[in-house]
Amino acid sequence: MKKWMLLLALLLCLTAAAGAEDSQPYTLVVATDMHYLSPSLTDMGERFLNSVYTSDGKVIHYSSQICEAFVRDMLLLKPDAVIVSGDITLNGAPVSHREFAAMMARLQDAGIQVLVIPGNHDVGGQAYRFDADGPHAMPNASISEFYQIYQGLGYADALSRDPNSLSYVAKLSDELWALMLDVNANRAQNLIKPITYTWIEEQLKLAQAQGVRVIGVSHQNLMAHNPFFVDGNVIRQSQKLLRLYRQYGVTLHLSGHIHTQHIMTEEAVTEIVTASMALNPGYYGVIRLAGGKPLSYDAIPVDVSAWAKEIGETNEDLLHFSEYTEAFFYEVVRRKVAAAVKGLPIDEAEKARMTEFWVLTSIRDFSGTRSPDDDETALALWDQYLPDTISTIYLHGVLDAPAQNMTHYLFD
Repeated sequence: MKKWMLLLALLLCLTAAAGAEDSQPYTLVVATDMHYLSPSLTDMGERFLNSVYTSDGKVIHYSSQICEAFVRDMLLLKPDAVIVSGDITLNGAPVSHREFAAMMARLQDAGIQVLVIPGNHDVGGQAYRFDADGPHAMPNASISEFYQIYQGLGYADALSRDPNSLSYVAKLSDELWALMLDVNANRAQNLIKPITYTWIEEQLKLAQAQGVRVIGVSHQNLMAHNPFFVDGNVIRQSQKLLRLYRQYGVTLHLSGHIHTQHIMTEEAVTEIVTASMALNPGYYGVIRLAGGKPLSYDAIPVDVSAWAKEIGETNEDLLHFSEYTEAFFYEVVRRKVAAAVKGLPIDEAEKARMTEFWVLTSIRDFSGTRSPDDDETALALWDQYLPDTISTIYLHGVLDAPAQNMTHYLFD
């Protein structure tokens, strides 16, 4: 009897040990939309800076510093893997790709796995160099150049590669694979070809047979997170991918592209859109897992100020970067909105109210921190004087959704 009891105790210990091994903690970071521009491609002159100040709020003039600070954050955090889900560069210049790849190679040298896929800004378009005479066109990275530059950041060690795109499957751990989906470099932008869907299903069948969980990754979105962000933002015919996910038990998809911080779930599949690192607040996402199962997600701002202090930087913008980027984004958006309402037949106080409401709603949307204290009077002014415009459609897309914190998520 005692022997049987000892044997039973031993089996229970072994089972518990196996369960603990299966549930090893794993940290995955997702970053997107860095829009990195090599310092060699701009003179940082007045003409270039004016184009930045009149654009969409991205702090492109500090893109290299943001990426260096991100490397510093990752070396401190020491995640198991970093996924970069596209729009790595501003306009796909090969030198920008090479420099960013070199930064990521430093993470790999520190034992952190790095996986990348291209975004719509990374391949097949038009790159530019900026100086006092204006932007000068230059070749954008080709599909083959992108693969060559990033071969060591996911492609070389892939479990499988789709021969018809830059999609691939990477092993993150014994319990977890990443399905890295390219919808930009396959000559049918924002579309997964039927032949690639065949490859995707083969990979999902294989993962299911091996008892491995799969996380999907793309640049453009799987779902419509705002009616304003549909055409050109949601993968065309994405319902087909969603059906495959449900069939094979894929419950998490990661993306970027729309630059806002947003999370939504549709029929057991959760999509997390991490905001652009080049825009206030400059997030990356940290996903904690155990046994291949996601537990939590948190959006964390890149700590540019800490990096700047460590290297002895004297630029006040960099030393107080969160304050700088918030003020920069506010002013860029305010100028655009003020111009849109300038000619309306209302008094200046109402124009200011409309402007302030739109700007603050945008800031909260992009940072994933919208609160329910909406200005109904300001919204009514937008509906009355600018109905059916993209600005008002965007407002309703944000305000019609539940007001919740999109920077933190606990998985079931």
